[in-house]
Amino acid sequence: MSFSYDLASADTDTLNVSKVRLEIDDTVYAAGVKPDGTNFTDEEIMIWLDREGDDVMRAVASACEVLARGWARVADIAVGPRRESLGQVAQRYAEQAKSLRTQYGGGDRTFSATLNRQDGYHDAAELAEPYAGEME
Repeated sequence: MSFSYDLASADTDTLNVSKVRLEIDDTVYAAGVKPDGTNFTDEEIMIWLDREGDDVMRAVASACEVLARGWARVADIAVGPRRESLGQVAQRYAEQAKSLRTQYGGGDRTFSATLNRQDGYHDAAELAEPYAGEME
């Protein structure tokens, strides 16, 4: 698992990974944005870039969606007068992801397909007219 952050890279993949890191503020190794303080790996970010058609801001939306789910599992903390509402972190990431999806699109995992019937009846099915009357 690797970590890179180089906004001057000539390699497109490394540059795009770095751009995603810049947008989610995951730019310092071992001081990451995940609830446990770790960074996303380059490989994780590349999955989002691939899935989102190499669109950096849509990959950022994917990262925010993952962060929202991750932070949602973290409990709020209260120690004496100090209170940390970590659930609000999850809410902010979810709102950011929604805003990015509205602005840049993506996130839909739908597809369509044309079905071609290939069985012993497919020729007859194409020739048959729809039933329009009563049965006798």
